[in-house]
Amino acid sequence: MERGWTKRSYDALFRYAGGGAKKAEAIETMLLDGLDNEVSILANAENMGVWYRMTITASDAVGCNVVKQSANEAESELTAMAATLGRKGGSVKSERKAAASRENGKKGGRPKTKKEGEK
Repeated sequence: MERGWTKRSYDALFRYAGGGAKKAEAIETMLLDGLDNEVSILANAENMGVWYRMTITASDAVGCNVVKQSANEAESELTAMAATLGRKGGSVKSERKAAASRENGKKGGRPKTKKEGEK
C-alpha cells in the first residue's frame, strides 16, 4: 500500500473542509494513506490557514497532473449540480408565470423564428 500523499488523500483533504461526515471520511482516508501527522496537525489547527498551507504541500507532493484531474472532476460535479438546480428552477409554475403566458397568447404567442435574410 502506498503511504503519503496520493490522489485519494489529496481529494480527501478538500472534503475535510466540508466538515461533518465529510470531515470524518477525509480523516479516515488520510490515516489509511499514512498521513497521521497531517491529521494531527489539522485536528490541532486554530484556523483554516493551516489547512490551506497543507493543500499547497499536498499539491506539490502529488504533482500538477493529479491537481488538474481533481479540479476537472470537481468542475464536472459542480456542473451536474448546477444543471439539476437549473432544471428544477426552470420548471417552476406560478400563477404569475401562467398569467404572463396567457397574455402573450392573446398577442399571438411566441413569434416564429426568422430565417436568415427575412425581415
